[in-house]
Amino acid sequence: MSSGGRFHETRESVLHRNWKATGLGGISLALLAAGTLAGSTGTSVALAAGAGDGTVTVRVVTEVDADGAYDSVLEPGLSGVKVTLTDDAGATLTATTGADGTAVFTPSSSALTGGKYRIQVANPDPDTLSPANAGLGTGADVIRSGVGFVDVGGGTNVTYTTGFWEPDLYCQENPALVTCGLAKGDATGQQGLVSFPSGFASYQDGPLTQLTDNTQQQAVFGIGTDRTGNVYAGTSVKRHTEYGPAGAVNAVYRYNATSKALTTFVTLPGALTAHDKNNNYLNDNAVYAKVGREGLGDVDVSGDGKTLYAVNLNDAKLYAVPIQGTGDAVTAGTPASYAIPKPASCVGDWHPYGIGVRGARVVVGGVCGAETTVSGTAAWGDPAQLSGHVYAFKGGQFSELFTHGLDYPRGCAYRFTGTPDTFYRCDDNTTVGQRMSGDWEAWNERVPVKEEHGFVAAPQPMLSNIEIADNGDLILGYRDRFADMQGTNTYSYGSTTTQVSAVAAGDTLRACVSGTTYTLENDGGCGGLTGALPGDKRGPGGGEFYSDFTKLADAQHDQIDEGGLVLQPYRNKLWTTAFDPYTNQAYEQGVRRWTADSGAIEANLRLKSTWSDGANLFGKGNGLADLEMICDQAPVQIGNRVWYDSDGDGVQDPSEPPVAGVKVTLKDKDGNTLTTTTDANGEYYVGTADGLKPNTEYEVTFDYSGIDTSTLPGKPALDEIKWTLKEAGSDRAIDSNVDPAGKTTVKVGDPGYVNHDVDAGLVGPINKLGDYVWYDTNGDGIQDKDEKGAKGITVKLIDPKTGKVIRTTTTDENGKYLFTNLPDGDYRVCFVKPDEYNWTKQNAGREGDDSVVDPATGCSPVVTLGPGKRENLTLDAGLVKELGLTVAKTDAKTKKPLAGAVFQLWRDSNGTHGLQRTGPKKDTFVDDCVTSGKGRCYFDDLPAGTYYLVETDVPEGYVLPKRPVTGPYAVTLKTASSKDGLVVKIANKRGEPCKGKC
Repeated sequence: MSSGGRFHETRESVLHRNWKATGLGGISLALLAAGTLAGSTGTSVALAAGAGDGTVTVRVVTEVDADGAYDSVLEPGLSGVKVTLTDDAGATLTATTGADGTAVFTPSSSALTGGKYRIQVANPDPDTLSPANAGLGTGADVIRSGVGFVDVGGGTNVTYTTGFWEPDLYCQENPALVTCGLAKGDATGQQGLVSFPSGFASYQDGPLTQLTDNTQQQAVFGIGTDRTGNVYAGTSVKRHTEYGPAGAVNAVYRYNATSKALTTFVTLPGALTAHDKNNNYLNDNAVYAKVGREGLGDVDVSGDGKTLYAVNLNDAKLYAVPIQGTGDAVTAGTPASYAIPKPASCVGDWHPYGIGVRGARVVVGGVCGAETTVSGTAAWGDPAQLSGHVYAFKGGQFSELFTHGLDYPRGCAYRFTGTPDTFYRCDDNTTVGQRMSGDWEAWNERVPVKEEHGFVAAPQPMLSNIEIADNGDLILGYRDRFADMQGTNTYSYGSTTTQVSAVAAGDTLRACVSGTTYTLENDGGCGGLTGALPGDKRGPGGGEFYSDFTKLADAQHDQIDEGGLVLQPYRNKLWTTAFDPYTNQAYEQGVRRWTADSGAIEANLRLKSTWSDGANLFGKGNGLADLEMICDQAPVQIGNRVWYDSDGDGVQDPSEPPVAGVKVTLKDKDGNTLTTTTDANGEYYVGTADGLKPNTEYEVTFDYSGIDTSTLPGKPALDEIKWTLKEAGSDRAIDSNVDPAGKTTVKVGDPGYVNHDVDAGLVGPINKLGDYVWYDTNGDGIQDKDEKGAKGITVKLIDPKTGKVIRTTTTDENGKYLFTNLPDGDYRVCFVKPDEYNWTKQNAGREGDDSVVDPATGCSPVVTLGPGKRENLTLDAGLVKELGLTVAKTDAKTKKPLAGAVFQLWRDSNGTHGLQRTGPKKDTFVDDCVTSGKGRCYFDDLPAGTYYLVETDVPEGYVLPKRPVTGPYAVTLKTASSKDGLVVKIANKRGEPCKGKC
């Protein structure tokens, strides 16, 4: 019986129909009333009522450290994520996470029922985000898969945490940082590339590891790393510092941590002006004006480690160089170049320089130098015409993101506060172009006037580095061009007699985002953030967000940044290269760490004291190159669940239980294996820590031989279990991936690859057959709404191959029957009819609304159950009253019954009018009978149809008629369902020649 039947829809029949549609058809209404489901094993499962459910809180977070655990401080909630809750019937609730990353469901106030629900969390940005690495367990602080299962029956409240992450942003806690020391001329024995822990306290001289000396790469600025042990450094034009081994070309060098070797990775277009080596590079006038105009600016590597970006100052282009391979085997692919557009509002020359990379996002920045404002009376030009610009770069195209002015007070590059009082003193009243002023100047080649200690300053901005904050703000690192034009204790431009020392005056600024608009920090604030130095008179609007000054015993530097920046995503840490980072510690080169969203100083690190080697180092100038993190490759992970597919449809339904104890083995092409076992939640995960490797194909094998089947529905024997359908349905996240042997193949992708859809479903003997026997009172073979079910009818389940009875049951008070927990295979159902009944017409209507049994045998056709069809609840049977025909033989004269008359009964079966008893198309002989002493004989158990009687013998004293055939007689429920059936009265006179209807 199906939901389309034309029966009367009482409350019980509607319940039955709805349950049948959800795979629970055939359950007796008595069991429904009791609130339980009974299987063939007699085990009862309570049905949780939706009204008693607790709440489901789904928390979606941005995973940072890939440890499978939720850290409320480190890992923020992810808003705007679609979350769907589904019950066993397929009813759903959908919500979107709020600002805190949570979505709260109250099933009891919805159409959901059952207490057990499936959670599915949609990836809000599949092009960028991947599922987070998951952990094992059920606590609220465990990061789970994006598909999960909860039970909130009985009022239990559950918090389910899951997440997404951007693998390209991954970096382990406290990674090493790397920068490069710069030395004069071709000096030897000085620091080159150095690395050190990012989590340093305020140390002097370490701890650090020297990777190269200065001669191996010489003058570089931009630094990038690729997660496989390579550090890339781009050639820079810095006065008094020689080029590296590739010479006066735009070379990018590569240092490998394994081989310890430094080689040329790629050479980009552009020739560089040769240095003047005379007098130990102390003059080197040839490159004075070339600083910031030749060489390479910033160098960065994409988050996936596959592309190196470099800004070429010679042609104002961004170069993208494919990084092919990993480790010491990497090679450079063919570079692609993209002209960085000059802003329409640009005054003077356009000087792109800095790059920012955050995951897949790339930005490029530069300054308009306002050179056209420089004159004989204003050698420093008009800083009001300076401007900084940031472009977004995507798909080979640039779009302007942010523009800002650079004419704001910056204090002094050097404030002398000691004695004698007659020495020049810069103060807050300084203006651009004055001695030791920190204010930005237009790009120029002037020679500034020194103060009494021999210090000079003429700060000129190069937007050398960009970081993108967690909230989308831009952090801009400015390097002082002049501090690369003038050295320490070297001759000023054009002089052979006056040695001076540049004091660098870089800067770090923050631009806060609101929607798609950026606004430069103002008086130390940015958006809703408050910086470190509001009101200090040394930044945009009269304050500074980042604390970038230092005090010495008799002096102060208001701007100590050297333009190298690095931010660790989600750790709220920002580092910059700086000189004299320590209070009261002069002539040092080092690194300062800030709290990224407040600008407060956390710690300082001295990398090198320059006091004792002023002849070779850069004192208070730009003595360091860029700064970068050395991050590990993002971990990889696969998993997630083995479950018992109770309905065998290959889909993970909410109430279907997990299977613990399944052994999972991964094997690569070399035969290396990794093994784990599913936990109480049926979950397993294999990741980097277990030996899982990126870009490797694995054969995954599931072995259930060790599981405890007594915990599964129906307690199937182990040999009755097998793997369910593979890849059923359209949703690959809730299906089974394994073949009948329990195997599948997984190709682990690049670092950061996470796949929690490697699932496997077990199925036991779960098939069903049923389900209805009814009294077909009008005999039309259709289940009409006013026809009742037949109680107590014996139903036998038959193996059609052997004919053996497998099981027997009887119909309940509503005429329902059900065989459950059947193994895959072929079946036939046979019914035992009660006395005085026959089977109605076969297949008289649509499936589920008619009778399928053969009236002659009382059996259904053979049906097959298995992966393609787990249940057949249309094996229905209709009963009709048994039909009969009675011959009543009497003497026409006396009316007395005549015994001994013999009759044959024939059924019209050939469609030809009249009775045909011979020939190839003869009608069907049914039986013969002899009238009793009461003059009667009875033909019973007749199917409806048209019949003929043939008298073949007569009682003694009577003559056989010349026309012994009578009929036709219509045997129907209407004419022949009474106790005697259709009564045909035949009366003859003694010896008369004919009788009946002759």
